Amino acid sequence: MADSALVAPSCLLPKPFVLSIWINQTGEARLLSMEKTMGTKVALKKELRADLTEGGTPQRILYSAIELFADKGFDQVTVRDIAEQARVNHAAISYYFGTKEQLIKHAIATVIAPLNEQRISALNAVTKNSSKRKLKLEDVVRAMIEPTVAACMEGTGVQRHYARMLILAFALRQPFVEEVVSEQTDEVASQFVNALAEAVPGCDRADMYWGFDFMVGSMLHILLDTSRNHRLRRISGGLCDTSSVHDITEQLVSFVVAGFRAKSKK
Repeated sequence: MADSALVAPSCLLPKPFVLSIWINQTGEARLLSMEKTMGTKVALKKELRADLTEGGTPQRILYSAIELFADKGFDQVTVRDIAEQARVNHAAISYYFGTKEQLIKHAIATVIAPLNEQRISALNAVTKNSSKRKLKLEDVVRAMIEPTVAACMEGTGVQRHYARMLILAFALRQPFVEEVVSEQTDEVASQFVNALAEAVPGCDRADMYWGFDFMVGSMLHILLDTSRNHRLRRISGGLCDTSSVHDITEQLVSFVVAGFRAKSKK
């Protein structure tokens, strides 16, 4: 099972840190202090902690909700549906998560947060090496794309639903969803834009933001296709292998890098 996260409200914890509860592959919970920029304000009841350690009721509820949301969408899934899939009493969801809105926020954060950690780790490795040489554009782009594609296509846990969940979140256009998406993605975007600006010094700052947004959009589009009907493979007559992690990663990286380089030549 891929790592996932539930995060306590920052208002209850010493700033600038938030407390994050991660579930690793063995189901063991470990408490981590994370910088505020990698956290979220999604509320988590203290009663969850013991159960999460045991892979208990809250974890079953959360993972069942993610599976159902990814398959049917936020609006089409009821609390009763989640209770039935998780094999819990309807009241357990209210006890542990409060409202359906809170459960949706937990679900979004659980899918996004571990990927953010992987991306920032990859970016930090790239920028650390750049102290000895010029930061390479391809390395920065790859730090964003490679972990995302691998998690969505090779992951066995809830991370594989990243593309679907994020697209659903964008489509829902509800303030509470926009808030958690912003808290989970804005700072990561800023760090990548800063690195891109260093790697392509001749490029306008606005173009960096445009390019980053197009990069994310391209990733979400192709990853959604790989999780559904493989339309690209069909219309290309099999020329494009949308089941290949390597092919998708390399095509995305080369396409995005070319776009940034084209803008730098203006």
